[in-house]
Amino acid sequence: MDGPGRVLVEDPSVELIEFGHSGRREGGEGQETVPPAHAYPEPDRGKHAWLFLWAGCFLMIALTWGFPFSYGVFQSYFSTHPPFSDHPGGLPAVGTTALGILYLSSPPSFIILQRYQAYRRSALVAGSAVTCLAVLASAFATEVWHLLLTQGVLYGLGASVVNTVTIQFLNEWFVERKGLAFGIQESGAGMGGIVVPVLMTWGLEKYGHRTMLIAWFVAVTTLSIPSIYFLRPRVKPSRAAPSSGFGTLGFIVTPIFAVLQAGNIFQALGNFLPGIHLPSFAQKFGASPLDAAGMLSLYNAATVIGAIFTGYLVDRYHVSVSLLLLSLGAAITVFVAWGFAANFAALCAFAFFYGVFAGGWSSTWVGVGLEIQKRAPRADLGVLWGFAAAARGIGSIVSGPISEVLIANGEGKTPWGPRSYGSSYGILILFNGVMLTLGGVGCAARAYELFKKMGHRHNE
Repeated sequence: MDGPGRVLVEDPSVELIEFGHSGRREGGEGQETVPPAHAYPEPDRGKHAWLFLWAGCFLMIALTWGFPFSYGVFQSYFSTHPPFSDHPGGLPAVGTTALGILYLSSPPSFIILQRYQAYRRSALVAGSAVTCLAVLASAFATEVWHLLLTQGVLYGLGASVVNTVTIQFLNEWFVERKGLAFGIQESGAGMGGIVVPVLMTWGLEKYGHRTMLIAWFVAVTTLSIPSIYFLRPRVKPSRAAPSSGFGTLGFIVTPIFAVLQAGNIFQALGNFLPGIHLPSFAQKFGASPLDAAGMLSLYNAATVIGAIFTGYLVDRYHVSVSLLLLSLGAAITVFVAWGFAANFAALCAFAFFYGVFAGGWSSTWVGVGLEIQKRAPRADLGVLWGFAAAARGIGSIVSGPISEVLIANGEGKTPWGPRSYGSSYGILILFNGVMLTLGGVGCAARAYELFKKMGHRHNE
């Protein structure tokens, strides 16, 4: 360290950059020289790191994820208002397409932008522009396939690029407090999910979808500008030696990756089901659309708490501790709080506690990635995050159709069950809880490792 708040760079292939600086210094013609390392900020602390995290990451993630997380509000409105109410078939696919593309395109997006790091800022601006224009274009949609193309495909592609760049930059800015930083970043999605559903429910009923989508375009475009300013890399790669993401995929064949990725898929198969079906389930207790939107916002508020708290745990304990706590906590909440819910107030309590446990799951990915890096040191943490997100995408896409079948065939299948278990949602609740329990399979791998170590010590 060379003075307070400064760091030295050991890798000669990278250079540090500071807010408002291009990362270049005058030199000979055709040359690019590296500024002295002591001129740049230290990771994990200082105003630059925290401005990057809150004004950059948190705000951008809230804007990017809040919209698709609130699609259930739009689906409810579109299915009962023209021009989409006449032919509503395909409306559920719009929201799942956006999230599915956002999640499933993460691995190639991370690999490409890890290879061509010099273009990440340009990609961030382009991705933000695509998401904003997708919202504006959807305001003028007259058929469901228009929504599928704009709010689904285009939005998902743009948001995926924005998400990739944001996480790659975050990985550079935070080292010692990486878990907490990723937790705060993930909590931005929950914060977007708090505000957007209630705002859109009110606005759609009062002004209609076209006016609200245009207003959201203006709002998200305006707020993205300061966020993009603060979303800058701390480490700038040399143009002469770009990092390669293609040669670091050996971790895919490691057993630890297979086990932890299986846990991600299991958890995702259950994770989204309450968010999808709670608004409809709440109507059984006489909840209004605004009440249901408020409950969804309560759930998203709880995910903010869960994401930050999980990040804190990941920094201090082995990631298996978080996996065990979150998987069992979410499963027990489903089995008990949803299964035995007797009124709307009890359902709101379930939404809150479920959000705390299930909402923190993505914050474990940094810990999962660090654990895999112990077996595959060349693995890039951002690429690992991308594969974890892809597993979540598989679960998000598959869980929707599965849940529809379970509800359609669930009537009368659990007549022995009390309260919610005795309804058509009974099988769905059981499926939800089992998948969340299996999400903690990584804990079994950790227990097996500890057992083997104990055996070796005993033999010695």
